[in-house]
Amino acid sequence: MNFGDHLKQIRESRMLSTSKLAKQSGLSQSFIWRIESGEKQPTLETLRKLSLGLGMSLGELLGEELLSEPESPKINRIIGNIRKLPVEQIDALDSFIASLSQGHAAGENPLTLQAIHLNHPGKDGFAIELVFSANVSAIMDHRIPDGTKRNMTGFHLFDEGMKEVPVDVIPGNEKMLGQKAERTFIVRPRTRLTDGRVYKLNISKLLQANNYKYLKENHTITFSTYEIIDITPFNKKLCSPYLSLTLDNSNIASGDKNVPVNTDIKLTFSNNVITDAVRDHNLQCFSLESSKKQPVEIDVIMAGPNDNSEQKKEIIIHPRHGLDSNTVYILTISENLQGGNQKLLGADKIITFTTGDANITGTDEQDGSSIA
Repeated sequence: MNFGDHLKQIRESRMLSTSKLAKQSGLSQSFIWRIESGEKQPTLETLRKLSLGLGMSLGELLGEELLSEPESPKINRIIGNIRKLPVEQIDALDSFIASLSQGHAAGENPLTLQAIHLNHPGKDGFAIELVFSANVSAIMDHRIPDGTKRNMTGFHLFDEGMKEVPVDVIPGNEKMLGQKAERTFIVRPRTRLTDGRVYKLNISKLLQANNYKYLKENHTITFSTYEIIDITPFNKKLCSPYLSLTLDNSNIASGDKNVPVNTDIKLTFSNNVITDAVRDHNLQCFSLESSKKQPVEIDVIMAGPNDNSEQKKEIIIHPRHGLDSNTVYILTISENLQGGNQKLLGADKIITFTTGDANITGTDEQDGSSIA
């Protein structure tokens, strides 16, 4: 298969018209048609633009079959073109090829997206701040020629109808100071986004850091102007500030029997539940009663402001006067329990358990039970 047929096959498999690919790659529609028909052979720069437009690596675009042909006209043509270049351009090309190969070799520890911030309208308007694990916006040209500029082409914003919204992509070092700046890009829509509508920001997996590492997977951030709705691929640490509160663990699971009469119930949630904004509210979100509807007085114990972040996700329910033996109890956690990210539990959580004999006491914390 020649390259033109190969390109057409890839384009059609991605449901892209020549017009759409032209827009995404910065090439003209007629030029793409001439490549696919075999009238034109692409240069290395054209191949790079096509790979970015298709959201794939240069190696994936060329394909193993094309690269492995012993007498590949593609390879021969590239070599011939390289021989025509002046020394300084050959050096730049050498650095670029090295960045591709080293980025591939660095795949074991890829570039990662570490934080997302929705910056609400101010004098500069709405913007999305994206922080990565390494330098992506102040790349040194002697390592990756035009690396920052190429990265800036890797962000595309779409509305609910998948119509592309024009954006400005601003390197963080132009807006802030410190090491975080070089790890940051700011994506600012050129037109005002409509409140309440859903948008998708796509980030190309070809985003590359100064250490040659790639993002590895295409990322999609689904959001409204008020909140982030979803992040693909899913990363619990990255997503947790934006997701609904969940009960992740309890030292007593629903259905447990022979629970010690002097037990405390330790609950672990997915987010901080003791911030000043929600603390007083959350203290009222727990109730304990027997199966005979007899309420049990409890203390709701929360971590202090100086405790670590994991402890701030925990709440301990302490029955003030102990529990009766051989009795069924029901702990209810209100759906209105709120995390520090202002997300609610969303549905009441019920833990039903039965105490053992009076001589069964617990001096050590019971094993934690994961909550499905």
